[in-house]
Amino acid sequence: MNLLWTLVGLFVGTVLGTIPVAAHASQGPHLGLPQMVQTRPQFGRYGAIFIWLVAVMVYWGYVVLNVNLMGATAEQLGMGSFTVSGLILGLLSIVFAIFGYNWLHVGQRYTSIVLIAVLAVFVWGITYQVGLPSDQLSFTGTFHFIPFLMVVSASLAYQLSWAFFVSDYSRYMPPTTSHRSIILYTAIGAGAGVFAMEAVGAVAAALFPKDGLTVALQQSGNLIMSGFGGVLLFVGGIALLIFNGMCVYGGALTLITAMDSVVSTSPTKGLRLKTIAMIGTTATIVGVLLPADFINTTFYTILAVLAYLMAPWTAVNLVDYFVVRKGKYSIMEIFNPKGIYGCWNWRGILAYTLSFIAMIPFMYLSFYQGPVAVYFGGVDYAFFVGIPVGAVLYWLFCLNLDLKHEFAIIEVADRHLDALAKPVV
Repeated sequence: MNLLWTLVGLFVGTVLGTIPVAAHASQGPHLGLPQMVQTRPQFGRYGAIFIWLVAVMVYWGYVVLNVNLMGATAEQLGMGSFTVSGLILGLLSIVFAIFGYNWLHVGQRYTSIVLIAVLAVFVWGITYQVGLPSDQLSFTGTFHFIPFLMVVSASLAYQLSWAFFVSDYSRYMPPTTSHRSIILYTAIGAGAGVFAMEAVGAVAAALFPKDGLTVALQQSGNLIMSGFGGVLLFVGGIALLIFNGMCVYGGALTLITAMDSVVSTSPTKGLRLKTIAMIGTTATIVGVLLPADFINTTFYTILAVLAYLMAPWTAVNLVDYFVVRKGKYSIMEIFNPKGIYGCWNWRGILAYTLSFIAMIPFMYLSFYQGPVAVYFGGVDYAFFVGIPVGAVLYWLFCLNLDLKHEFAIIEVADRHLDALAKPVV
């Protein structure tokens, strides 16, 4: 496809993925819990472990990708070899994760300002100084349905992967934060931020289609001004470094939560350091062992598989929060091994399983092509099937749920919640 239709596909996929992500963000302030802990009411204490493991794999996978990209970026800038640079930057992001939440927020706050300024210069320069071939900006005669849907699916899958992140951030906000406000601001920030970076990549690919990602980005920037391509890569690399620290931090948090479902776990500083070191170190090593063009080869397939596993979960979780229980949960019972949410919740597990099975014929991957996807010429409709199927099935399974009895227990269980709460140091 040309650039114009690619941008349209990226926009559609990003918007579709942003809707559930923004909705998940509203859960954080009202429950004050990490995102994946909120999965227990739908799947049960043990039933949620599989979802947590998927979430850990998403975090871990992004660290692998980030390290791979940072190593390639540093090598492109002449700052060192791919392997050595990736190792150093991967270990540096572990340091960010160890010092934690405040460092990550401060780092992202200031790098965001610089990154927005660099992107503004890039957009202005490409639009008014460099220009693009007319065929890249034509709507007529340039649309191809299968590549278009691949772009939509890829951007949707990437954006949907943020669903595991959002409450890990938003849970620190006041519980009085309105649903509408946090959904709106998360949608604007996540949607515009992701689409902006995707658009930069699309422009670079349109200008230099035969080159790899980092080379194309640098050459595109240099068309605007000599040396600006290096600035674009350097600032993007710094932002990626801090984001990688957040992935390590969130992955460790999710792993500790999964461990707590098996055996009672106290989130001590020592345990946090161990899980951060394990996730960060292993992913860094894998990141530098992969080829430097990993993002241009097998990354799409890995991203699609992870998104297939996430889609039914996001449907079940959102329906439970907004439709079934309407945000009313017991914090105490979520952490009670013998609480009202149980160890296994057949409703969430069955809805997830049937939803995933329903997606299989519609999947189209390098190693598997579903019969329906093949029939439609290689078009992957899996996401557009799995999410609505999971949502409807879970809603139907919950029609006989005794919410009146459950809410009565919540009133008693959480009566002294504020008095029992204490900060973790």
